[in-house]
Amino acid sequence: SENCTCSNGVRGDYELMCPKGIESPKLLAQIMPEKFVQIQCSDTNKWEVLNSLYGIEVGPVSSFIIRYCPLPTVSFKELLNNLKIPTIKALGVSTLVNSSNGLTRKHLEGLKDITKLNLNTNSLRELPEDLFHDTTNITWLDLKNNHLTLPKNIFRYTPKLDVLELGSNNLSYLEPGIFKNLTKLRLLNLWGNRLRNLSRALFTDVPNLENLDINSNGLTSLPPDIFADLTKLKIINLSTNNFTSLPQGLFLSNPNLESVLINNNRIDLPSLPAGFLANMTQLQKISILNCNLLILTEDFIAGSTSLINLTLEKNLLVTLPKDFFKDNTKLENINLSRNKITSLPDGLFQTTTQLKILNLARNALTTLTDSLNNLEVLDLSRNSIKNINSYTFLKTNKLKTINLSNNKIKDLQVNYPGLDPPQSILKDCSENLEALYLSHNNISQIYQDWIILMSRLQILDLSYNNLPNLSYASLASVTARKLTMDLSYNKIDRIDFDIAEDLARYKFGVNDTINEFDIGVRVVLKGNPLVCDCRSYDLVNYFRDQFAPQVKSVVRFDGTELNCAGDNEMKGTLVVTLDPKLLTCEEKQCPHNCTCYYRPHDDALIVDCFERGFESLPLYMPSNVNRTKHYDHIELDISHNKLEVIPSKLGPNYDMVTKIDLSNNNIRKLSLGSFSKNLTDLNLDNNNMTIMDTAAINMLKNFTRLENLTLTNNPWNCDCEAKSFINFLSKILKQVTNYNNLTCKTGEPLITKVNNVCPTASDYIGIVSIVLGVSGLLIGLIATAYYRYQREIKVWLYAHRMCLWFVTEEELDKDKQYDAFVSYSSQDENFVVDKLVPGLENGPTKYKLCLHYRDWIVGDFIPNQIARSVEESRRTIVVLSPNFLESVWGRMEFRAAHSQALSEGRARVIVILYGDIGPTENLDPELKAYLSMNTYVKWGDPWFWDKLRYALPHPTELSKGIPLISHPKRNSHNEKLINVTNSIINTSLTTPPADS
Repeated sequence: SENCTCSNGVRGDYELMCPKGIESPKLLAQIMPEKFVQIQCSDTNKWEVLNSLYGIEVGPVSSFIIRYCPLPTVSFKELLNNLKIPTIKALGVSTLVNSSNGLTRKHLEGLKDITKLNLNTNSLRELPEDLFHDTTNITWLDLKNNHLTLPKNIFRYTPKLDVLELGSNNLSYLEPGIFKNLTKLRLLNLWGNRLRNLSRALFTDVPNLENLDINSNGLTSLPPDIFADLTKLKIINLSTNNFTSLPQGLFLSNPNLESVLINNNRIDLPSLPAGFLANMTQLQKISILNCNLLILTEDFIAGSTSLINLTLEKNLLVTLPKDFFKDNTKLENINLSRNKITSLPDGLFQTTTQLKILNLARNALTTLTDSLNNLEVLDLSRNSIKNINSYTFLKTNKLKTINLSNNKIKDLQVNYPGLDPPQSILKDCSENLEALYLSHNNISQIYQDWIILMSRLQILDLSYNNLPNLSYASLASVTARKLTMDLSYNKIDRIDFDIAEDLARYKFGVNDTINEFDIGVRVVLKGNPLVCDCRSYDLVNYFRDQFAPQVKSVVRFDGTELNCAGDNEMKGTLVVTLDPKLLTCEEKQCPHNCTCYYRPHDDALIVDCFERGFESLPLYMPSNVNRTKHYDHIELDISHNKLEVIPSKLGPNYDMVTKIDLSNNNIRKLSLGSFSKNLTDLNLDNNNMTIMDTAAINMLKNFTRLENLTLTNNPWNCDCEAKSFINFLSKILKQVTNYNNLTCKTGEPLITKVNNVCPTASDYIGIVSIVLGVSGLLIGLIATAYYRYQREIKVWLYAHRMCLWFVTEEELDKDKQYDAFVSYSSQDENFVVDKLVPGLENGPTKYKLCLHYRDWIVGDFIPNQIARSVEESRRTIVVLSPNFLESVWGRMEFRAAHSQALSEGRARVIVILYGDIGPTENLDPELKAYLSMNTYVKWGDPWFWDKLRYALPHPTELSKGIPLISHPKRNSHNEKLINVTNSIINTSLTTPPADS
């Protein structure tokens, strides 16, 4: 269509948006050739929007659907003709705009071939009796979600109806005989209405009805014979009503009934008649859910031999009669959850040999004794079970899922004699078990059959129990592949990794053809009170991949949300982030008044005597004999005490000390003879040491493994006596911590004394030579800089009134009347009068200028006046602009000034570039030559005034009293006046426009 935009859909369909060219189309059409056309309108009340589709040739389709559009004034057949759709089988018209009372026979005329008509959700209130006059072949009619009042003969023209949907229409009454012509009707939905007074007469005319839904109608009772004529009824839904009781024999005339639903009764339905659903040989499904049933009779379902699914969930049953299921041998699914059942009689399930799913969750059971041979799923969660008979699961080898979570089970150990290691009562159902849920109980051990026998187990949930500890070895024998074992929130405080690598390598050796990622058990550990000390060292290393890779493949511990417990500083820290170097355990064998820790990371014993008031070293260090944890070295911290002397002889086991912290004591004298030659760290900072004698230095030299020596904050002598000590330190700089911070007792950095202890004459000669060399270098650099930038330096000095004797004017011009003659074009007079003259005559240095309009004699010969002005002025300022280049007198003035400068060999001409003068090739030859050999001042330069004043004569008062310096004359061809810049200055110095 020319009115629409067309695009291809993702499933071979087409999408049209009409009309084209607007951001929010009023109509969207989806076309699937030979299948359907769906039209959806948007934000419009005019059915003419459908005309935008005219001209489209769709061809044959089976379904035509229209949604959210205004009700057309023409028939739907005419709309089909406009789209070149010859015939359809299904028409769907829903959510029409303004259609509450407008649907008529005319809309459906010509649709004799349709078999399915959907008019749901249209806010329809009344339908004409002849609405379906031309749709006599429909078999499926959907009128739900309207607000209908149906005339008695509305279905006169629909004798072939098979399905009639009248749900959610707020119907309060249906006149008997309304279904008179619907002898073929099989499904009738009347749910969600207000039909509180149903009678047998209403259903007399639908003898072939198989499915009847009258749920959610507010019914309080039913006549006993209401369904007497529905002999072929198979499914009945009576849910969500207000029944207080149901009559005996309600379904006596319905021998073919297969499914009965009475769910969510809105008031209590404490009982149902005896034998209410008995002897219904075709009945397969019963669901009586959330009705608050208190009791059921023994014959409630007696003789209903085909029953497969029974749901009695969410009632108030406390037990069931012993022979309740005696005739229901085909039962496969029983749901008795959410009741108040405290016990069930022995043998209750004896005849239900086909039972596969039994749900007894959320009751009050305390024990379970029955054996269930073919059961596959058993849910006993959220009861009060403490004990289960050892023989309960003896013949249940088909079980796949057992849920015993949220009970009070402590022990599942089977009481068979001679079983070692202990096994659980579930061992007989281990063959096919896939999921075992035991969370929220009081179980304290993992049974061997769960590890060895349950080879198909995928989920073992033991969370929230009392498991006290765990070993890698107990899990390495798991035969199930990809098992997830949830051990979260137990009492596990440590995990033993003894022989973990040997077990893992053995398992891979036996299963060397199995991919390592296909086997193993994943163990969830979060929420356990893990103590983060030396006992967790192996687990931390496990998370840091410090074991052989096979170890993690066999047992995968999940450390997500596993935090440290206990009272130490690591409490709350995520275990996977721990540094294994920080994990220690306190040791009992320890010097008096000290605390000792074992650190497995490097098999070290840490002896902590920090700030304990010691005046001498402890008498001994702990022995390594008769200890469960053997260490190979000792680290001693005896800082912040009152030690003054370290004796030459120490007690037992000091030779095992490799690190010693003696800082913050009062040590004056040090002897290291009793320490191990393997000493790596010695901390002596913040003591009272003034010198280290030769014996101590020699001992330090013997500590070949010394890595860190700390000596700061001691009053070291830095005289000749300390020369050997200072020189020794300079040779072991890498081992001395904070060497640059070592100071003498005078406060001088010790580093400055390394080559300056007892200095010699040659030392002084070297220092003087260095000073002289540096001074000469600086003088040379200054001279070079001045030679290169002397002009810039002089400009800056003059602008800042500094060293003016260095830049004064020569006495040659002392008798001249003017400082400068200003040569310019009359068209640039505004610039000269308003900018240049005020800046020079009224500035910080006041200059006397010769100006045409002020100082020339009226009527005198112009060439004479030019010559006289140049002669009487120390400088000639040329305002070089495009206007100046056009001026004959201007060029004459320039030649006069330039000739005088050449004759005197001095810089007489100052050129101010004002405006763009174009390429220099087009200039007068004399001016072109001058500009190519000399620089000029440019109006707009940030340094314009400083450069201009520097080029002008320097007033004598600025250099009064300073002797004149004669400067040699320079050839004007080599003169460089002032550097040029292109910077833009502030608004007050903006170049005024040139005269036109």
